[in-house]
Amino acid sequence: MELRHLRYFIAVAEELNFTRAAERLHIAQPPLSQQIQHLEAELGFQLFRRTKRTVHLTAAGQVFFEEAGKILQQVDRAIQLGRQTSRGELGQLTIGFVSSSAHNVVPAILQAFRTRCPAVKLELQMM
Repeated sequence: MELRHLRYFIAVAEELNFTRAAERLHIAQPPLSQQIQHLEAELGFQLFRRTKRTVHLTAAGQVFFEEAGKILQQVDRAIQLGRQTSRGELGQLTIGFVSSSAHNVVPAILQAFRTRCPAVKLELQMM
């Protein structure tokens, strides 16, 4: 299963309409229907109850919808945290200094750093 399958499923579950979901996802409706059918086959249970005019989530589909939403939120959070860390906005910085610089230089550096990177944990070690 790929993340795009979860995104497709969620779009259909929110729209309860394959045509609108396909438009929202910027894909054609027949491939979307096929992807949902493949997902159902892979999962081993039906996600939607379909008629010619309506689409409804099954009980299993409703549970899967709630959990799939959590998964995608967690993936988005992981991406966001990874990006912040790669830009140096998250993480830990350890600063070693001698006591003679503690009164003049260190406070100004720490204040500037805290302003720029408030989420980075600082650890100070006097040498």
